[in-house]
Amino acid sequence: MARLMREVGGQLELQKGKRVIEIKPAGIDKGTAVAEYLTESPFRGRHPVFIGDDLNDEHGFAEVNRMGGISIKVGSGTSCARYRLPHVAAVREWLNEALKGAG
Repeated sequence: MARLMREVGGQLELQKGKRVIEIKPAGIDKGTAVAEYLTESPFRGRHPVFIGDDLNDEHGFAEVNRMGGISIKVGSGTSCARYRLPHVAAVREWLNEALKGAG
């Protein structure tokens, strides 16, 4: 991966997460991705919901908070997310309840 990073000359960058190293476009993070999605149809004018469990999700949480959406950290650890669920099974339960209420 380091060799690939040298070959592309700064267009991509490595991002370390929990048990993973990702390659992503330089200067882009989950916050910028959320902001861009919400400028496009069918997302324009909607309130974002962002659920994550990794340090790399913090940019997404911060952007969603800025936009007045719902940010949810899964598991332990410091986070700027406004809400927290203890584990993935709790996320599934929360989503199922949310879908019931939407119908």
